[in-house]
Amino acid sequence: MTTDELRSLVRKWDNEKTTDPVAKSEYGSILNLLDYHATKEWRLYLPAEHPDFNPNYIERLAAWIGNVKDEEDQKLLLKYASRISFFSHDDFTALYRTAMNREIARWVATEVHASLEMGGKAFHQLIETEIHQHTWFCPITDSMDINEFYKVNHLKGVGHRPGFATLQMLAECAGSPNVQLAQNVQCYMRGLRNPIRRLILLEDIVGSGSQCITAIKWAVGNLGIPVLFVPLKLCPNGVKALRDEVDQSKGKLTVRPVIELRRCDLIGPERNGAQGLPNANEIESLAERYASRASDNAETFGFKNTGCSLATFSNTPDNTLPIVHHKPSSGAWEPLFPRVFRD
Repeated sequence: MTTDELRSLVRKWDNEKTTDPVAKSEYGSILNLLDYHATKEWRLYLPAEHPDFNPNYIERLAAWIGNVKDEEDQKLLLKYASRISFFSHDDFTALYRTAMNREIARWVATEVHASLEMGGKAFHQLIETEIHQHTWFCPITDSMDINEFYKVNHLKGVGHRPGFATLQMLAECAGSPNVQLAQNVQCYMRGLRNPIRRLILLEDIVGSGSQCITAIKWAVGNLGIPVLFVPLKLCPNGVKALRDEVDQSKGKLTVRPVIELRRCDLIGPERNGAQGLPNANEIESLAERYASRASDNAETFGFKNTGCSLATFSNTPDNTLPIVHHKPSSGAWEPLFPRVFRD
């Protein structure tokens, strides 16, 4: 389907809905809103910059809706497109600042027993010193752009910021574990001009937590310092899994997400019947009916059937519905936000 064909269909749908020329045009309003975002904060979607895909969002939207022939399903896809949360580069900048100024600063203040009774200037100087000189900020995986996080928050003092999922994998590699690696990391922390007193691990999107938990366990169990984990966006299943890790850590681990999704934000079985997105039941039915066309044996509602409706400027997480991001080898489905897979 082309953009002209989509616009023609939208006009047809609105004309069929009402004969009043001044009545609100439901489908036209949705398309106009999407068109506005497409030329503003949604303009850049990195995976679509590849020659195999179309960088123009509205043209991708038309092709995506054109995957289905039934007009009721086409209407539903248009409505669903307006409910997919897209996080732009500017949004991530805001998330980095919020993580630092809200979650991290408060945790550090608690760790050093800082009190406003010290006086405003002394309080802030203590927090600044502890954050910038004695706290190590590292990602779990390379999905988290730690370089940008450092720049946005003007952090310095630690030149190496390894991904802890990689460290854990190298340390606990099946058949050839490296018991020396944790000692080397501790040696590095002690050898800095300002020794590290605490570790903050960050990740952009956490679904079930399966990617993160083994790395967090390794850090908590081997480095001998308090650990704060800050997921920028955390799904409900991850909340439970991480809460269990906090309980088992005996005070060594704290988890503070910036944005915590609720069951009602999801699509699929993990919604557990919560009232959330309009037309959630219909979207679930549509996803099930087109699952075989849209994906190569992927779970209908994304990784572990999490059921997210998220995309970011750099990629779409695998716990978002495959009908949104998957392009099967058969070529039978055009994605709205084509995903670059890790494996």
